[in-house]
Amino acid sequence: MKFLKNKKILKENDFFLLLPNLMEIVSWKPEFKINFDDILFVEDQKNKLLENIKKFSKNQDSHNCFLWGARGMGKSSLIKYAVKKINDEVPSKIKFIEILNYSLKYLPEIIYCFKDLDYKFLIFIDDITLDNSQNEFKLFKSILDGSLISDSQNVKFYVTSNLRHLSNKGPIEENIDEITKKENYSNVVSLSDRFGIRLGFFENNKDNYLKIVQHYAKINGIDLKKEQISKASEWSLEKGNFSGRTAYQFILNLKKLR
Repeated sequence: MKFLKNKKILKENDFFLLLPNLMEIVSWKPEFKINFDDILFVEDQKNKLLENIKKFSKNQDSHNCFLWGARGMGKSSLIKYAVKKINDEVPSKIKFIEILNYSLKYLPEIIYCFKDLDYKFLIFIDDITLDNSQNEFKLFKSILDGSLISDSQNVKFYVTSNLRHLSNKGPIEENIDEITKKENYSNVVSLSDRFGIRLGFFENNKDNYLKIVQHYAKINGIDLKKEQISKASEWSLEKGNFSGRTAYQFILNLKKLR
């Protein structure tokens, strides 16, 4: 079978990656250094995401999901950790398939490959940005609509982007009338509108950032001193944000210096 040359790997693994040059889906084992509950200050997003994936695993009505917003706030990690959390409760219920941006053209064949298999496939596309004039933009819209291929009950898409509408809008045309501007905007938002669930992620403030630093320190067995908390503030200024990723990187740096 194209892409899935050895179906036995589905029984033995939960996480997979499409290697487009080899035209093959291979297994990989992500390193889980924290737990789902350790991603802080995105509780509403976490609850909605987990509930939707659980419904998918139980053959209940669920949606394709689009996570957008500030970088480093846990969009990609939440999806992976949610799949792990659910599979820990019901082993191998969901198969996580990561597909790179430049491999979207293979989606119809991949979905067709999965359609008769007795698993739930969560197709993950990370940090995606599309020009709305690209063929991939139109292809993905057709797939989400179910108009290119019939809607597969065992396949859902989980996509992340820093952009709210997945599209960088393409070239800006000058001297066009208002109707054309509205039509262009409608085309830009048409892809993100096809996701049943859209979750926004916004930048932390300093107080929340420092609470995340303290939380990660605790689960790593580090007793933070006042001067180290000050260093964490300096670290965030160097990185230019108060994200959870920045907090975690600070703790990793502390561990190296110990």
